[in-house]
Amino acid sequence: MQTSSALQIRTRVSIILLYVGFLTTGAMTVLLGTALPRIATEFHLTDSQSGLLLMAMFASSSSGALFVRRRFRLTLGAGYLMIPVAGCMLAVAPRQLGLAAIVLFGLGLGMAMTSTSMLVGRMYPGRRGAALSFLNFCWSIGSTLCPLWIAKLHGNVTAPELGIAVALVAGPFAILPLIGAFEAPVNAISKHKHLDTAISTVVLFAAAGFLYVGMETSVGNWMTTYGVRVVSWSFTDSSLATACFWGALLAGRGLAPLVLYRMRDAQLFRLAVFSLVGGLLLLVSAHTPWALLAGAVWAGLSLGPIYPLVLALFMERAGESKHTGWIFTLSGFGGAVLSWMTGVVSSAAHSLRVGLSVPVLGACLLVVLMLGFGLTRVPLASITTAD
Repeated sequence: MQTSSALQIRTRVSIILLYVGFLTTGAMTVLLGTALPRIATEFHLTDSQSGLLLMAMFASSSSGALFVRRRFRLTLGAGYLMIPVAGCMLAVAPRQLGLAAIVLFGLGLGMAMTSTSMLVGRMYPGRRGAALSFLNFCWSIGSTLCPLWIAKLHGNVTAPELGIAVALVAGPFAILPLIGAFEAPVNAISKHKHLDTAISTVVLFAAAGFLYVGMETSVGNWMTTYGVRVVSWSFTDSSLATACFWGALLAGRGLAPLVLYRMRDAQLFRLAVFSLVGGLLLLVSAHTPWALLAGAVWAGLSLGPIYPLVLALFMERAGESKHTGWIFTLSGFGGAVLSWMTGVVSSAAHSLRVGLSVPVLGACLLVVLMLGFGLTRVPLASITTAD
């Protein structure tokens, strides 16, 4: 009896640590973008070069998910070990090892986040949706707190100092697989049917996920730099604008379950996408601090529910498709490609305002997928069952 009780306590502690670790990955995911103005100044980077750094991090993060198979404990520990190693590389030789450190950092993040999601999903087979929703809520908390922490430093932060901070924060989680208990109950046999396994359906939803993650990361990563340039804010004030964006996204994810009591998934998805277009247009046309903040909050609130609804609509359409993993992988590459494209367009046009037309175009393409390609089409069987 005591052994069983001790195991339950150990399991609960392990779960808490998984969620806390995921919160820190949220902070570290947005760290590079938030500190980008300071890093770009320190190393005299152009917007195109800065965009390349963002692309390297998010591409390696997406690639990290491909290394996660069945041995989730092993990949969890390996991911959390790569992060502090990358931090130490950045602290020791930022100029010589900077790009390699960022690639290793992203790879570790991708492995740690994917492994955590898989472990939590396996431990809660009967409440997987709720467990994973709360997990992403924790990630959003971390992404909101990071810009606030950077803002308190008043811009007095260097790349080596960031590397040391990353190593100290992520290092302890590398031993989590050694002390954690991640026993999973026996999964019940799924009764879901494969409603639509056509490759075109997978491509459609993968494209939607690609655009979403690309828009989220482009706006989030370039927000601090954008605030400095368009309204002549200080680094500290611009970091607060970034925090407002991530905070609004957090609120959007928190409010979505309540709204879904009143409307269907597809209805909320359409509302959020159309609202996103308006928020991004306000953001790129902002010339005053209040307009910038309003655009950041509006865009963040609109973005909040979109990605979980992409996954929900896909599962409603395709059931337990074996191709679901590709949606996660390809979605992650959206953050790499669109963030990089924003920097390239900004450098070519000598205007970050023009560069942010990239996420605006992404939102318009999402509308096209929704209206022209049936992204929000609800299967007849689902409507009949619901009614």
